[in-house]
Amino acid sequence: MTTTMSEASSTSLRMAVEAARAAAKAAAHTAALILIEADGGQGRIHRAWRGEGPADAWCVVTSAHFTAHILSESHGDRAHVTLTGITPAAYEQMRTWAEDRDACRHDHGCVCLDDPWPTLAFLSASPEECRIDYRRADEDERGSACLAFNRITVTLFDEPVTVVDTLLRIARAAA
Repeated sequence: MTTTMSEASSTSLRMAVEAARAAAKAAAHTAALILIEADGGQGRIHRAWRGEGPADAWCVVTSAHFTAHILSESHGDRAHVTLTGITPAAYEQMRTWAEDRDACRHDHGCVCLDDPWPTLAFLSASPEECRIDYRRADEDERGSACLAFNRITVTLFDEPVTVVDTLLRIARAAA
């Protein structure tokens, strides 16, 4: 009985891992292009350097209205994103869409939050960033929102690119 992996098995595993890494990197760049398209087609993708931004990322996407780090712990389909310059009307549409998308489907007595995104009135009354939560009260913080000079900045820590795409499109349409 051998106690080590055969060279053929080791090579096959290494090649499979490299193929998966390449596929995730390609997905990340596709996700970056999707976000640029959602923001009107203007933007830039660059390689993420270790320590650049909030988390390790496949790449960083910058545009006039957002900065996104496509997270390396995902398959290229999740982002840490900061959306800037959002009008109050667009924010309310984004908040309504996100809360409807994540609506509580539980019976009575659940621990889901009624308003996981801060309302515009709450943002107006708070001089600091306000927490954005997930619908379920026992989950981690989803992000934050801040109102300054009648514009809102939203940061989401680990969001599906499909959700970010929709939020960008809502913000552009309502601007």
